[in-house]
Order: sequence, then structure tokens, then C-alpha cells
Amino acid sequence: LNYFDEESDQKCGNCDICINPPIMFDGTNASQKVMSCIYRTGQMFGATHIVDVLLGADNEKIKKFRHSELSTYGIGEEHNRKAWMSIIRQLISLSYLEVDIQGHGGIRLSNKARDILKGKKEVELRHDPVALSRTSKKSKGSGSSIVIQKPEDKELFEQLREYRTKLAKEQSVPPYVIFHDASLLEMAINRPANISEFADISGVGASKLERYADQFLQIILAA
Repeated sequence: LNYFDEESDQKCGNCDICINPPIMFDGTNASQKVMSCIYRTGQMFGATHIVDVLLGADNEKIKKFRHSELSTYGIGEEHNRKAWMSIIRQLISLSYLEVDIQGHGGIRLSNKARDILKGKKEVELRHDPVALSRTSKKSKGSGSSIVIQKPEDKELFEQLREYRTKLAKEQSVPPYVIFHDASLLEMAINRPANISEFADISGVGASKLERYADQFLQIILAA
């Protein structure tokens, strides 16, 4: 509608966005990682190489440019390749990143990116239904991605996010320090019923298991 100079403040009720609204997440930390990686690699490489650096890939291009020595090498293991590509596409769409067409498709930072890099602005991104964060520990070998399909799972996911936000404020830390969205997605879908099953969720180490398992299990079991 905006493209045709028409505006509407009501949902149409027909498109996929209205019928099945996308799940949003705080993408500030992920955006900072992407932007920092683009900056440190010289703002001259495409999305594929940026994702390779974030995931700590070992290939000839990374060896050639010695990008394994960068501080951003391997810092993006909380997301899979498809998720990182989705994040980069969204940041380009939001004009935080620019594609240098004359520079063979290299990605560079726009002026809008500065506030995000400096922590002055937050950015919300959507979970791509075909490219959500990492698979669970039980299904890593299958290559399948986490996809929320049931409305009740989406509701539980939002409850877990709200509780994580509450804890983050109490502890004065970013929400991802407690659990990444990928972990909450697995909790909402797999619904662990005890400590043992909770430990199988990706991103749940020994310290987080001891510190948070009881509280999150209460929310899951009550849903």
C-alpha cells in the first residue's frame, strides 16, 4: 500500500504477515557482531564471507586474508548459516548496511550503523521461519531448523522471553547473556519436563542449568 502511496493503520487479515505474524527478537547483539565483522574485514566482502568469519570457517579465502586472526572470527556460533544470512539481508533492508554494487557486492556500513555499534540504539529483527537459530543438541546431525508452528508454542516462547527480560533487568545484563532466543525456541517447542531434558537444550551449560532451570521449568510446565 505504501508503494502505491496508500496508507492503512489496520491489518488486512489476508496476507501472511497478518495471518501468521513473524516472531521478532532483539537483534542488537547479532547486528553488532555482523557490523564489527564487516568493519574489521575492510568493508569489501560479501555476505557469504562475513558469515564464514562469524562461524569460524576454515577455508582458503579466510587463510589468504588471515581473517582467522580477527577478534570477530568464530563469535557467531549461536546462529546457523541461514540465520546469519537472514540477519544480514534484514540489516540491508533496514538501511543499516549497504551493498557496494561497483565493488563486486561488498557490504559496508551505512551512517545509520554507528548508533547500533555504539550501543545507542536497539534493532528488532524477525526470525526467518526457514532460518531460525541453531538446531537442538538432539537434532544437530539431521540439519533440520527450529520452526514454531503451533500458536501455543508461540505463546510459551513469548512468556519465556518476558521472564528472560525481567531477569536481565534485575541483573543489569543484556537478555542474550541469560539465554539466546534459539534456546527459548527449543524450550517452547520441546517443552522439557525435568532437569535432564532441560540440559539437552542448546545453550544450556552447567552454570545456567543450576541457575535458571527451576524457574524456566516452572513456566514451561504451567503452560
